[in-house]
Amino acid sequence: MDEARLDRARRTSVAQTAGVIGVVLLLVGALMFVLTSRQESRALDAGLTEVLAAAEDVDDPPPGQFLARQRPGAAAVEVTRSASPELVRILDGAVGRPPGRYETDAGDDRRVRVLVTRRTDGSRWAVAADLAPLRRRQGQLAVALLVAELAGLAGALVAAALLARRAVAPLATALTLQRRFVADASHELRTPLTVLHTRAQMLARRARSQPADRLTDQLDQLDQLVADTRALGEVVEDLLVSAAAEHQPLPDTEVDLAEVAREVVASMSAYAREHRVELRVEAAGPVRVRGARTALRRALTALVDNAVGHATEGGHVTVTVTRRDGRVAAAVADDGVGLDPAEADRLFERFAHGTAGAGRRFGLGLALVQHVARAHRGTVEVAGAPGRGATVTLVLPAA
Repeated sequence: MDEARLDRARRTSVAQTAGVIGVVLLLVGALMFVLTSRQESRALDAGLTEVLAAAEDVDDPPPGQFLARQRPGAAAVEVTRSASPELVRILDGAVGRPPGRYETDAGDDRRVRVLVTRRTDGSRWAVAADLAPLRRRQGQLAVALLVAELAGLAGALVAAALLARRAVAPLATALTLQRRFVADASHELRTPLTVLHTRAQMLARRARSQPADRLTDQLDQLDQLVADTRALGEVVEDLLVSAAAEHQPLPDTEVDLAEVAREVVASMSAYAREHRVELRVEAAGPVRVRGARTALRRALTALVDNAVGHATEGGHVTVTVTRRDGRVAAAVADDGVGLDPAEADRLFERFAHGTAGAGRRFGLGLALVQHVARAHRGTVEVAGAPGRGATVTLVLPAA
């Protein structure tokens, strides 16, 4: 739906921009045609005026022009011998008219322009010019302007399409980021909410079955519930900050990744028991890195969530945090459906899933873990085999 609206907006923008440019080109072309035609008409009048001023007789006018003269006191009118009978008639009548410029029909759909003048000696002169060459030049000018306007309109369409694409691109990017943020938020909130729901169900069942003097365990569960709620708030805040300033650097604070792993395992233990999966952590602390605690906890939570979701009933998920060669590795291993290592790179795509019978789906999990790893100048390593479990390791520079 959003793409259709963007396409509609892009097409509308192209049509409007091209229409405005087309109208401007049409007006400019019409103005150029009118001005050029008037200039050529004035040049023709100036040429006819010069011919009348310089003429001594009617026998040798310029090509395409014809002269007529009526001497003072004479009744006959002298006309250029090559003139057609229709032109003779026109010139014979023109010398008797007041001085000025006239246009008339010379037959065969031809138009002629006649210029009449009276000299100081009393003689009357008239010159006629065929307007066909002028009309022909005006037609050629109109065709040239039309071709230029069509070419300009084609260029305007291309330019309008490029401008519209550039103008709509930020909207498309904003919509993409909006959808991505909604998907990320949904994925990130799902696991903490599931854990909270599971813990609340356990507390409700135990409250019904246990006597009042055995509330110690319930108090521990309530403490965990408070901690999980706090973690959920941190995740939401982290997502909102990421959406507002995705490219800003992460907080550069020292974080004990072993402690974060223990917190995640403690938070996810009830969720794992609900799936009949044993969840444990092996971390010799402190193992410190630099970065954002909430983002690192989010990454480990996503890894544990994927591991528990793909572990078989009665299976095991182990979170191991170690330090090796100046780097810190947090490995989450399960003995579930496994994956094909050849597809490891593709599994970092959003909503990727395995093939070859593994049936392993990662949703947004690994994509978000990779994003956190890159932001911390680290990497994500994947190992496993179909039917033999998988291990995903978050590797970060040690503090």
